[in-house]
Amino acid sequence: MELANLFKNSGLGLGSLKKQIILPILYVLFLQSAFAQERITGTITDDQGVPVAGASVVENGTTNGTVSDFDGNYQITTTGPSAVLTFSYLGFKAQEITVGTSTVINVQLQEDLEQLTEVVVIGYGTQKREEVTTAIATVKAEDFNPGFVRDAADLVKGKVAGLSITNGSGDPSAGANISLRGVSSLTGGTAPLVLINGVPGGLNTVAPGEIESIDVLKDASAAAIYGTRGANGVILITTKSGKRNMAPTLSYSHYSSLSSFANTADFVDADDARELIAQGVTLPVGDDLGYTTDWLDEISRTALTQNHNLNFSGGNESSTYAVNVNYTDQEGVFRKSFNEEFRLSADVNHSMFDGIIKLNANIINGLQNTGALGNGDSFDNRIYRQALIRNPTDRIREDDGTFVQRTNKLQYVNPVGMIELTDGLIQRRWMRLTGNLTITPITGWENNIMVATDRNNFFSGFAQKKEYLGYNGERFNGFASRGTNQDYTNLMEITSKYSKTLDKHSFSVLGGYSYQYFTSEGTSSSNRDFPTDAFSYHNLGAGRGIDEGTASVSSYKNDDRLIGFFGRLSYGFDSRYNILASFRREGSSKFGANNKWGNFPAVSAGWTISNESFMENADWVNNLKLRAGYGETGVIPSASYQSQTLLGYAGNFYVDGEWVQGLEAQSNPNPDLRWEVSKEVNFGLDFGLANNRINGSIDFYRKKTEGMLWNYSVPIPPNLFGSTLANVGEMENKGFEILLNVAPIQTNNFSWDANITLSHNKNELLSLSNNLYEIEGDYVNLGTLSEPVSQVTHRFEVGQPIGTFWGLKSVDIDSDGLWVIELPDGTQTPFTDALQQDDANKQYLGNGIPGYTAGITNTFRYKNFDLSFVLNGAFDFQIINAQRVFYEYPHVEYNVLNSAFDPVYGKDIQLSNTLGQNFVSYYVEDGDYVKLDNITLGYNLNCDRWDFIKSLRFYVTGTNLATFTSYSGIDPEIIRNNPLVQGTDDRDKYPSVSTFTLGFNINL
Repeated sequence: MELANLFKNSGLGLGSLKKQIILPILYVLFLQSAFAQERITGTITDDQGVPVAGASVVENGTTNGTVSDFDGNYQITTTGPSAVLTFSYLGFKAQEITVGTSTVINVQLQEDLEQLTEVVVIGYGTQKREEVTTAIATVKAEDFNPGFVRDAADLVKGKVAGLSITNGSGDPSAGANISLRGVSSLTGGTAPLVLINGVPGGLNTVAPGEIESIDVLKDASAAAIYGTRGANGVILITTKSGKRNMAPTLSYSHYSSLSSFANTADFVDADDARELIAQGVTLPVGDDLGYTTDWLDEISRTALTQNHNLNFSGGNESSTYAVNVNYTDQEGVFRKSFNEEFRLSADVNHSMFDGIIKLNANIINGLQNTGALGNGDSFDNRIYRQALIRNPTDRIREDDGTFVQRTNKLQYVNPVGMIELTDGLIQRRWMRLTGNLTITPITGWENNIMVATDRNNFFSGFAQKKEYLGYNGERFNGFASRGTNQDYTNLMEITSKYSKTLDKHSFSVLGGYSYQYFTSEGTSSSNRDFPTDAFSYHNLGAGRGIDEGTASVSSYKNDDRLIGFFGRLSYGFDSRYNILASFRREGSSKFGANNKWGNFPAVSAGWTISNESFMENADWVNNLKLRAGYGETGVIPSASYQSQTLLGYAGNFYVDGEWVQGLEAQSNPNPDLRWEVSKEVNFGLDFGLANNRINGSIDFYRKKTEGMLWNYSVPIPPNLFGSTLANVGEMENKGFEILLNVAPIQTNNFSWDANITLSHNKNELLSLSNNLYEIEGDYVNLGTLSEPVSQVTHRFEVGQPIGTFWGLKSVDIDSDGLWVIELPDGTQTPFTDALQQDDANKQYLGNGIPGYTAGITNTFRYKNFDLSFVLNGAFDFQIINAQRVFYEYPHVEYNVLNSAFDPVYGKDIQLSNTLGQNFVSYYVEDGDYVKLDNITLGYNLNCDRWDFIKSLRFYVTGTNLATFTSYSGIDPEIIRNNPLVQGTDDRDKYPSVSTFTLGFNINL
């Protein structure tokens, strides 16, 4: 209606004189154009006759262009017989063909041996694949895992050797746990540095459909140029952008998914309970109350997800543009859990003065709304716990509609009430602005300045209604909280690079400066005892907790600076020998006065054997290259001010007639606090055989981390505080990685491609003490099991790997229902509480970090159909099954697993009611598994009949469909948030889900 009124008000009605004049003119011009235009079709293949997908077809002198589809087919409407078409693809020589009278033009592209077959992204630039001397893995958009993905990590899961990606949670807002080449720090985490178009950012801040490629810098010789942030590797994400002389292109993709629990634990249900009672078994949860309730079913659902992605891009001779809009609405399987995201990005490039000056502007903006079932958390795991342990013969509500609560038991709350009586939201907004100015005054000399700012705003609101029963039986008569957080990062990087080729010699020199300033500040407050539920978390002042002294309020602010100077030199001779050296000197405000600056050198070299003269007759060898590299990277602490004396207010003192707040030390100063430094050696072999139908790489590495940070106990006095953060420990990781790409079958109608990855890592803690700081016994005990067990489960000790289980080794059960414990000296004795409390009786029980990981992707294409499936596996590790620890003991007053009544060690003897819940080796299981992570069937529609549709693809995908394992828990792919205590399958984690997806992609 608005559009019609617009035309009406403009005077362009049916009777207007303007329309009577313009329409005939336009009609004549249209006829002239229609008779002149020519519709050209054809197929683009390589010199072996294999179709080339994604080849560019451009009409010279215009913005008219297209790309070939999967089968190499293209169609383009030209301006007439005199039009000249340019056909090009990376790695092949471009061809120009005049249309003439032809309507079908088939093109066979010839390989360009002088041109790069692939460009990879490295630190502060790009490099030809043939010149790469470091361990870098690249995954292009066409090789991403299809279907339902939560963030960028899911796109490359199983495709990069050595990159461990696990999704042990079904929480829709949860991200993946990522590590590369093992655990390198006791306190610094395992996540690699993520750079999006050169700017630090999170994996979930960029829409998966917007990503062009993901490059992973795996070894220190590649990552050292990023200094303190590169110890865990670097993930470089490049987003899609417009291409020069590219006609406006509109792409839209959509998928809808249904998710449900992949597996559920086998707890006693109402039918089981009545059958056990009939057999004379006394149920620990209590009597049959006469009802039938599936508590897990009452708090869960089949979850629906929808995703929409719209991309618009194009360009002319001097400018390119790309705009991407993404919307995701994802329900969680638990009711009231959800994740809703909106992302908008734009990228604009402009070149002037014959390319001497280039400008780039990029913006990424996003909004995420997540349901909050916990106070500041997307999910309260205790809701799931209560659904498991609740009496299945109980009912949900009383006759008056209130929720049934059984307050005679500790920590026993109605899970449906916990959800229904809770209201919460977590909201995150982010905006990242980036600008680049590139000046190339002479050929080969490129100067760039990049400025960027990243703004993240976080809000959480949470409320419990007046009826809500607290987890320990307390009633707050209404509770509410609010929290805000703002993170700001300003970044500036200046680089200057000069490249030159002289006969057989090629070299480039890079120098740069980096400045990063980070600020974080936030507030939080809570109150209770509200007059009404109507306020939710929107009127905290109405609660009486302020007067009662039960309200809380807090705020904080911190900042830090990171400054770096860096340089890199690369040299190549005759496409046979390459060397790359880099150096970064970096300073951080987080460290002590004596160690503000650190140095991070790296050097690597490559020998392309296949280009030697003695290989000329080895036609079956396309590529054979040896690589070797050494580099140093650093780990920087997450918190600021740790090198300084920190004081906090505590207690009150009566001085001169008034009460004064006291001060106490919260940390000791350490002017020698510095970076943890990882020193890594890498040897690699790249190969391509049989026309590159067999290609891949093999890498061997050894990484040693020195000066690891840990809090060491110190005496008071002379110290102000009981512990000091210091650089002392040493750790080693070593292993190998194998990547193999195979194309067993390649014909015009059918192809089969396989991608195989295998990696192995061995970790060892080398040292924990020196002559200044010492840990008694050179070990630290840690626990992962909550109350009422609350026992040590892990120990890290010199000479042992991180993630090792520590506890009592059970080998049998005696006639009294007591564990038979095998002591370290081999003797056996019945379990007692004293045994559990004495470390001398315990021993190593396994390790929770996989020694081997593997991935296999098979892709089959037949005409317009394609079928792919992804298998991922982890091997040589164990899992502590926490659900069994808690719920296989048949004498607790809660619901239990059906296996609680199974034979123990093959004996029909129940555990004694004097044992209690204890962690012993009986609950440690092998964790080896193989997963069918993704299977996708797609069909590419033939779009020749439509001029306005370039391609249209439909697909159906299943994710996390099957797991092959001996592990008895619900999923051996567990959450790995804390590297020091990996391997515990938490009893009440958000269970993983299986998902079925239907989607399509269309390009116009």
